[in-house]
Amino acid sequence: MANREDKMKRTIIAVLGIVMVTGTLMAAPGRARENRPNVRQNGPAMLFHLVASVRTELGLNESQNQKLDQVLTEVKSYWQNQVKGLRGEKDKMMDEFVSDNFNAEAIRVEREKLRDEMRVAAEKFMTGKIQALHDVLTKEQRQKLLDIAKEKREQFMNMKDHRSGRMDRGMRKGGSGGMQQNW
Repeated sequence: MANREDKMKRTIIAVLGIVMVTGTLMAAPGRARENRPNVRQNGPAMLFHLVASVRTELGLNESQNQKLDQVLTEVKSYWQNQVKGLRGEKDKMMDEFVSDNFNAEAIRVEREKLRDEMRVAAEKFMTGKIQALHDVLTKEQRQKLLDIAKEKREQFMNMKDHRSGRMDRGMRKGGSGGMQQNW
């Protein structure tokens, strides 16, 4: 029993390591958000986007592709439903705003409660889907995914270095300087 628990702990640590490495890939070059509607692009959801985009490099077999498609569909559906649920809550809060007895503190408390509930539910759901992804991939495929994630993160970080100083580019060219004048 202890051996199984140790295995599970190591698996969770490895998967969370992958999630942490891929977390910064949400703004990867060449992947404009408008080309991927309804896809959340941060945190663990980014892991699933990465897996979907590199499945050929991972060498998935037919069975793995089918299982991965199922997991990806479930993740996408979950986030779409989360967005719909938020719209309903926002509408409720707007109705509160219009009412004569507006209570900002009550709305703040309600928003915090909603945020905490959604965070816990999302973490529970995503942890389950990360486990499902772990079960679909072989150890070699998981390692390859981690290597690809590290490489993409490095590319992104290098790209960021080249973008430093962009805010003052307008001032160097004699432009208005953008937001810097407002600071």
